[in-house]
Amino acid sequence: MNRDDSPRSTGRLLLAAAPGGLCVVQDLLNTAGMPAASLPDLLADETSACNWLDVSLRTWSEQTGRDAPRITVSGDDLPALRDLRGLVRGWLTGGAENDAPHPLRVGVSYRDGRLAYEPSGDGAAAVASLVHLEALLASHTGALVRLKACRNPACGAAFYDLSRNGTRVWHDMKTCGNTMNLRASRARRQASPKPADQTPHR
Repeated sequence: MNRDDSPRSTGRLLLAAAPGGLCVVQDLLNTAGMPAASLPDLLADETSACNWLDVSLRTWSEQTGRDAPRITVSGDDLPALRDLRGLVRGWLTGGAENDAPHPLRVGVSYRDGRLAYEPSGDGAAAVASLVHLEALLASHTGALVRLKACRNPACGAAFYDLSRNGTRVWHDMKTCGNTMNLRASRARRQASPKPADQTPHR
């Protein structure tokens, strides 16, 4: 499956999934379209949204060792899903303001010696509950701070920073990193004052 055919949002960017249940938060962010890379918005229509969600929940199941929750979405859920994506991106980029608490609809049960959880309900509300819960859990383990949005405005891919000091800002140094560093270098050269003419006057 090539880059453009992958229904999984993070997979089409050739990025590794964030650990555990945080992968579903990353996948939501990476549904955004990237015109520069000819990648469509996976929340633009019902079919692509359903395909994305099915694969994302399957990945969540594989990484958490849990059965995938049964969630379906329709065209009516798309605006709420896109709003949720924008809210979560704001958390990562520092662009979000303090807001009211978001109610979660989650069932918690005790199975095989451990507590288990899954969102209840359906549609965008169930997706939002799962995304908020996984983000909350990741914030307590310290994993959420390593989920970042690439600082290239034309990209914005959500990646999990595995660097030792956690200071990566580009999802890929060879593409976005070099491009943005080159732009910054050119801007500095253009802004720096030109040396005065040293030719002696006769």
